[in-house]
Amino acid sequence: MVSKLDSRAASIADLKLLTRKRIPKFAYEYLVGGCNNDQAISHNREALDRIFLHPSYLSRTQPASLKTRVLGVEYDAPFGIAPLGLSGLIWPKAAEYHGAAAKKANIPYILSTLASTSIEDAAACAGRNLWFQLYPPKDQEIRLDLMQRAQQVGCNNLVVTIDVPVAGRRPNDIKNGLSVPPKITLKSIYQTLSRPSWAMATGLNGMPQFASMTPYMKKLSNLNDVANYIRSTLKEPVDITMLEQLRQQWSGNLIVKGVLNVEDAKYCAAINADAIIVSNHGGRQLDAACSPAQVMKEIVDSVGDKLEVFVDSGVESGVDIARYLALGANMVFSGRPYMYGVGAFGQQGADHCSDILYSELEQVMNQLGCSSPDELVKFLK
Repeated sequence: MVSKLDSRAASIADLKLLTRKRIPKFAYEYLVGGCNNDQAISHNREALDRIFLHPSYLSRTQPASLKTRVLGVEYDAPFGIAPLGLSGLIWPKAAEYHGAAAKKANIPYILSTLASTSIEDAAACAGRNLWFQLYPPKDQEIRLDLMQRAQQVGCNNLVVTIDVPVAGRRPNDIKNGLSVPPKITLKSIYQTLSRPSWAMATGLNGMPQFASMTPYMKKLSNLNDVANYIRSTLKEPVDITMLEQLRQQWSGNLIVKGVLNVEDAKYCAAINADAIIVSNHGGRQLDAACSPAQVMKEIVDSVGDKLEVFVDSGVESGVDIARYLALGANMVFSGRPYMYGVGAFGQQGADHCSDILYSELEQVMNQLGCSSPDELVKFLK
């Protein structure tokens, strides 16, 4: 795919650079940062860079088609948009832009429970491409209501994240006052004023909220009450018992996100989950976590015949998508690149991110002599 924005940003790295120049430092550090010393982020990059693909130049096939079927639905590419909490901090309406971009490109979009756009508004943008990521609240009524709202807008895929038993420790966010409620300092005011387009857009749209959770917080009068509510309500660790309950309560496809070992993958298969997402939360939860690239093949070999295996974390290009597909992934999700797109160019940037990833992946596949995403496993030796 060729985009009119190619001359300004021909890669995800270009989008990242433009975003850094366009949004406040505290928002940028929230987006790119991991936890503790950011070692898990570095390790994700190193692990992917150690994966090499082996072309077959004398065995030419038909041109590559990126069409992919997962969970009974055909998509136009084997990648999707990962869930991003508080997306409006990077740019107002980012989640809506991502939903619209997913619909246009015909790829999945996973809306976070803590996104700045509600389930209903996201569905209006994404249509059938919407998947919903659930942080299960302690309150059973709220949990069931969130799931019912997702079903009512036609969402058939529920993504349950299991790798946040506690909040990740993120030093930059602590120093920048990125908490709930946020701490306004002279430094943050200066950073905001130095990015006038972001300040104007945020001023027009208001500070980002946890939009899907707003109906349950109507009686809360101030930000401190909201903060305490979020901390107490969304703090239920997901274990096998809860997964079994969710499996019984959700009639659509159940996808478990945050799997990093064979044992957890087997648990998911045992409770009849439809898919898992191998993930270390983009390096944002455990700094000593292994990279999904290190464990993908073992997990696929173990449960790939029982459920579909997806992956996220560390994706920065179409080449990275090809690497994960070669390890056996059925679908690859990417979060930060889509935020770089919106941070750089707004709605157009979300579309442009899809164009970049599609073009890069298509080029890799044609270079290898690979005609479909599921054939990429043949080029890993």
